[in-house]
Amino acid sequence: MISAGAVIVAPARARRELNLKWALVRRIVAVAVLCVIGATVIVLNNVAVEARRGNDEIAGTVEKQLQLQLFRIDTALDRADRFPDWEAVIGQPLRSGQCIRLIQADTQRTNSNCIGVEERGLAPAWFVHAYRLLFLSQSNAVRLLVHRGLVRGRIEATTDPNAVTRQAWDELSRILALLAALIALLCFLAFVVVGHALRPTEQILAGINRLADGDLSCRLPPFHLSELQRISEVFNEMAERLQTATEERADLSRKLVDAQERERSHIARELHDDVAQRLTALTFLARSIKDGIGTMAPGVAAESAELVALASGTMRSLRDTLTHLRPPEIDDLGLLGSLEDLVTGHNRQSEGRISFTLRTDGHLDALPAETAAHIYRIVQEGLNNAVRHADARNVDVVLSAGPNSEIHLTVTDDGRGATPETMRHPGAGVGLIGMRERVYALSGRMTTETGAASGFRLRISFPTELVVRVAS
Repeated sequence: MISAGAVIVAPARARRELNLKWALVRRIVAVAVLCVIGATVIVLNNVAVEARRGNDEIAGTVEKQLQLQLFRIDTALDRADRFPDWEAVIGQPLRSGQCIRLIQADTQRTNSNCIGVEERGLAPAWFVHAYRLLFLSQSNAVRLLVHRGLVRGRIEATTDPNAVTRQAWDELSRILALLAALIALLCFLAFVVVGHALRPTEQILAGINRLADGDLSCRLPPFHLSELQRISEVFNEMAERLQTATEERADLSRKLVDAQERERSHIARELHDDVAQRLTALTFLARSIKDGIGTMAPGVAAESAELVALASGTMRSLRDTLTHLRPPEIDDLGLLGSLEDLVTGHNRQSEGRISFTLRTDGHLDALPAETAAHIYRIVQEGLNNAVRHADARNVDVVLSAGPNSEIHLTVTDDGRGATPETMRHPGAGVGLIGMRERVYALSGRMTTETGAASGFRLRISFPTELVVRVAS
């Protein structure tokens, strides 16, 4: 069933696609990026800390050996000219790029031992520069060699930054490769698992779209997931209540509008059978008085002529009122003939200022009389609005029977459109309200499209199978 329509001033916005799988993947990637940044900082800091620890260890070991040699010199177990015994220092294992030095305080002589750095596989220059700046500012270890209160020298343990950065780059490359593989696997599993778990959401979204399009008979199936099952129950209950309320409102509108049409027909018949007959009799009586005493009483003849003219004018006004209350063409000529006569009348009254056209398509003669009357009134009101408010040059009416058992009506003009100023004009919205009530009576939908300078378009559609049922 198509729900009763509401007036929509602007075209409907395009619906946004709902994709929870990609939304979850994006969030996983965002969290993973933060984790990668944190892991990168930890790995790089650990390499720098390990380099400092290595320098501290080698500096401490050399200090102990030299302290032992000085003690042996003091106890005459060693000679002073053999200080420092650098051969023992050379025997200490050094890491790649590591260097140990002793700068003696008295002679400023320097003893050193260094291990070279392998040139293959060096880190990029930008990484070396950033790593030195952020992590290797205090990686060197310096210790004073103090014996018996005297400073005998300074021990320095350093590591070539290229060696440390290469190690950091290797560690970082391995950890990033592993994290990238894990993130890719996690995203894939999340996409597949969540996609399978949330597959019912596609049915929910399709149901919401159908409900938004006016299909109030749409219902959702039961789901295994409790949360989705609750959504299905609430959706179905809401759709059922909305369908019931819409049907009751459409039925009420149909009864009110049909009662209005019947009352108009009754008033039209009463006016035609009583007032029109009395006016006709009055006209004949005035003409008889004029013809009978016209030569004997010229003043009475003139007044009789005025009475005849007044009665004739009143009769013409009465005919216009009767046509407005119940156009005789609907009963005599049918819907298409009455619409053609209506458009012809507007073209005649506009005297070329506005061009009115009517196009029809499909089988429209079998519509019930009540439905034909509703369509006629809607078209009549649409043409009147175009004449009064649109300031248009062309007004086009299209009435067609669609292949999907629907009747489609479009009234389009090229006027100035409906601006806030025109909508605030007294009586500007009364016509739309009346048309909307008739659309409810037909269980159809009504939309309007307007712009500041692009004219005005009225779209109405209603199901033919409901029209037949309503008319029965």
